[in-house]
Amino acid sequence: MRAPICATDSIQLLSLVSQLTDAIQQSITPLSLLQHCADALHATDAWLCEQYHSWDESHFFFASDSLFSEQQSQHYISQQHFHLHHSSIASNLPTNPTPSAHVSKVTFQLTTRDNLASIYLYFQFATPQAQDSLLGTEFTLLLNIIRLYFSERASLKNNFFKSLNIREFYQDIVDDAPIMIYALDEQQKIVMWNKQCEHVFGWSKAELQQFQQPLKLFYPDKKYRDQVLQQAAQHVGSKKLSEWNPLRRDGSILTTLWAQLLLPDQTTLNFGIDITEQRKAEKILKTRASIDGLTQCFNRDEILHQLEQLLKAEPEQQQAQLPFCVFMLDLDHFKSINDTWGHLAGDESLIHFSRLLRSQQHQMLTVGRFGGEEFLLIMRATSLDEALAFDQKLRIILNKNPLSYQRQPIELNYSAGVVLVEKAQCNLTHLLATVDQALYRAKKTGRGRTVQADQQF
Repeated sequence: MRAPICATDSIQLLSLVSQLTDAIQQSITPLSLLQHCADALHATDAWLCEQYHSWDESHFFFASDSLFSEQQSQHYISQQHFHLHHSSIASNLPTNPTPSAHVSKVTFQLTTRDNLASIYLYFQFATPQAQDSLLGTEFTLLLNIIRLYFSERASLKNNFFKSLNIREFYQDIVDDAPIMIYALDEQQKIVMWNKQCEHVFGWSKAELQQFQQPLKLFYPDKKYRDQVLQQAAQHVGSKKLSEWNPLRRDGSILTTLWAQLLLPDQTTLNFGIDITEQRKAEKILKTRASIDGLTQCFNRDEILHQLEQLLKAEPEQQQAQLPFCVFMLDLDHFKSINDTWGHLAGDESLIHFSRLLRSQQHQMLTVGRFGGEEFLLIMRATSLDEALAFDQKLRIILNKNPLSYQRQPIELNYSAGVVLVEKAQCNLTHLLATVDQALYRAKKTGRGRTVQADQQF
């Protein structure tokens, strides 16, 4: 384990200055800078306050496991008396400490260029530090590096505000925009929230600013929230839109698309549209495209697609569903029902039959209307014996539950062919032809029965 830096150790302090200089050149964040110093100095607690003078704005950063809150830190600062020890650097230490004086904690006040901001830096040490060493040349150099870092931050923010008059600019341009626009500072706090955001989410800006982490309201699941933040960081400034599912104030789930822009002051500007209703419409259209309107089973195209996907699945995926059976069912004497009772009775027969099929609690059963009075059944992870047992059960249920039409019972029955598939990658056309031949034999030999196909796959 690396030995902690002592304030009296000039060489280690200079090494820390060098490391910090390199880190700053790599666009280190204030929190990372603070943590870097806290770890190197072996501080048991550390926090930093960035307080701007030209506009009412303060940012707090806390090292991991800090015992302080923003309110406590602000109160602590207000209670301190700072003494200037160096140009733009003050502390709450006495101006002329004795060589033997030691402290366990210290607060520094750093003033940025042009007096744009004051930086308050607090350290608490496990081992008391000599006061004169904390005011020495090497430690002062370290503090100057930190001061220059925040001077650059303050200048960027100030120049940006000055050139664009950003707060008014935001307000005038985005508040009435038809899209959602909001901004987060480095600490994930809401600094801008337009009317469209308020309309979509149900939260006002004033309400959100009362929360330390407002994103928790939209993404209560931490794992998903971290994914959103990570994705946003990756796509910032890109043309790629990210689809997220935040919560409204009423708890309903939204579907939204977002783009992000990183501003010079490190604020993240987010542009979004609400596509919840669009996605619902797409889902309905997709459902309608795959569902038979009469029976509410899969239609011909979809059931064939399901079977084709199963036949083309990768061996490791298919293995979990093998063996499987495919039924082709045909309602017996369907034309007679239409001729005797009318076509509405025929429709009700199909609806009744499909409802009984779907009512069977078989996890691996997929039902589709193949055409007219024909149905295609896929039973995954099912042996031939299990499939035939299901067939017998279905016939018993169908016999006990005739269709009631115009207060008259219409007894339904079916003929079926069944084929067993034990191997992967078989031909769909050949499979359908084989099970169709089995169905044909069932109808030719008296109907009301299920015939096993001669060939297995």
